[in-house]
Amino acid sequence: MKKIIDFFLKKSKYGNVIDSPEDRVNAFISHWYKQWSKAQRKMGDEVNFDYWGDLISDVDGTHFVAGSSSGSRNSFGSKANYDPGIEKITECNIQGNTASVFTEIYDEAFNSSKYHVYDLEFEEEKGWKITKIFTLFHSPKSPVVDHDKHAEIFSMSIFDAPFLEREDHIDLNENKLFQAERSISIPDLEEGVVKLESIGKLRVSSGVLGILDFGYNLYDLEPLQRRVSPGGYPVEYVTINGYVAGIRVKFKDSEESVKWYAANTPSGNGVYSVDSGNLAIFDVGKLMSLSRIKKERILSVWSLGGKPGLVSMVDEDDCVISTSGFGDGYYPAFWGVNAQGEVSSLYIDFMILVRETENGLYESV
Repeated sequence: MKKIIDFFLKKSKYGNVIDSPEDRVNAFISHWYKQWSKAQRKMGDEVNFDYWGDLISDVDGTHFVAGSSSGSRNSFGSKANYDPGIEKITECNIQGNTASVFTEIYDEAFNSSKYHVYDLEFEEEKGWKITKIFTLFHSPKSPVVDHDKHAEIFSMSIFDAPFLEREDHIDLNENKLFQAERSISIPDLEEGVVKLESIGKLRVSSGVLGILDFGYNLYDLEPLQRRVSPGGYPVEYVTINGYVAGIRVKFKDSEESVKWYAANTPSGNGVYSVDSGNLAIFDVGKLMSLSRIKKERILSVWSLGGKPGLVSMVDEDDCVISTSGFGDGYYPAFWGVNAQGEVSSLYIDFMILVRETENGLYESV
């Protein structure tokens, strides 16, 4: 009889309809920490992910909407990610049937804080349930670029910045890359048909552009050294066998480029690193107003689609994010220049439709 009573008490503690987002978040934190403590006592230094997975599945099934989870199943640390003793709710925003709960976890040993943002939905007969948890190491509503750096960053980009020649071993050709409906067979890739797709216009109001991995090193920003005129510019990308081989912004839609230069930052050479499978081209002026949590939400929503797309940081379509070829690595970006010496395009080559000659020269195919 006691076991039956305990069972229903547990159901009451964690599983009843919960009428406030804050109560759901507190219930999740307590439940997660209880399961983590139980697993730590039982497993010691030998992690059994099957055992831990069973424990955390109970937590996820209780507190999350169907199809969502805490993402804890395949990770177990010596320090709890969620701890009711130190994680405190700082803010709750409710808009109709959705809500966001902000928490802070202060670490006295390192005199620093970690933050969670919980997004929730209200379900009839179930109450508030969690849809997503974001983990940040800066205050969620703080800007991705500190205000005192804005003027310095803008000053790095000018209209008449000198063109930087490409490296000697690169002979890539935008016009070849963006040819559609052709069949190609190259090493490490099955024969496939090249496809060219348009995805709308990138809206640029500041004229200052940036290229970065949107999920990794956005916080250490340098813009492209060369500035462009404000406007709305067509964006298109080329694929083969489902891989994105290149993406470009066309500043002169009807003109082809005849020469290419490195699209560099003031201290860079026009090659951009990828650590989370994407590169973005964006209006730096709009990025300045972006909060850290808004940036994380943009990336989360874009990732669900898994293909290049325009996103809105502040204004509509002020950023385009693309998957990066075969994944992480280093990828070159180029300014295309027309016969009159004017910038006609900006493109990133994801180094799929290329071959290396006997002399070590990379050329487009």
